[in-house]
Amino acid sequence: MQRLVSSIPGERNQLLAALSPAEYEGMLPRLQTQHLTAKQVLGMPDEPIQRVYFPRGAVISLLVPMESGASVEAATVGWEGMFGLPVYLGDGLAQDETVCQISGEAASMSVTAFRQAVADCPELQTLLQRYALALMGQMARTAGCNRAHPVEERCARWLLMTHDRVGQDEFFLTHEFLAAMLGVRRASVTLVAGQFQQAGLIRYRRGNLTIVDREGLEEASCEDYRLTHHIYERLYRTATPPPQLARAWTGRG
Repeated sequence: MQRLVSSIPGERNQLLAALSPAEYEGMLPRLQTQHLTAKQVLGMPDEPIQRVYFPRGAVISLLVPMESGASVEAATVGWEGMFGLPVYLGDGLAQDETVCQISGEAASMSVTAFRQAVADCPELQTLLQRYALALMGQMARTAGCNRAHPVEERCARWLLMTHDRVGQDEFFLTHEFLAAMLGVRRASVTLVAGQFQQAGLIRYRRGNLTIVDREGLEEASCEDYRLTHHIYERLYRTATPPPQLARAWTGRG
């Protein structure tokens, strides 16, 4: 299978950065820069997706809703990927509840423009196929993690994955939101966050979370962070990641 090479310096979304200059230039007129805000809803189950998003700093969560009203995160999407695969692979109806997890920038396209771009860009088709496999791998690891690992390890894994995608040590995150992502009680997250802070791994104040000891947090995480990391490392093995992702996708595991 053809290996991916990053050829677009400065493009923060890795899928877009892996396109050839010619295909990327063809995509640009269709792309709109958009600022996504925390908790902004991008899609709901069985409803048509209105726009597709290529995060350039924003972090998106795919949530599985339960009949009880609770939700648990199935996957995290940052600048390694995109939201809108059902438009490419299926009928364009969202399968999950999709919300912005961490506010930031994204490139967006209308569904019509995206479908035309896919038709015009064979490289984009290949990238989307490979990304779909990587996302499936992440979902499988997340499902196994949620079933087999204690909340401390799951919390550390989630913080590491978010840290990779945000690209900075500090970001806004409430205990309530993190509990919803992990599918646990808020009290459990408060207890774990207190333990991490006492151990010097993080600093947390009024919703602002700072990663203090990255290596220590990796030690506290389960193997699913490392294995999910390798899934995307394999996808972009020969690509040159944006500077903020270099530490996440090179020299780690």
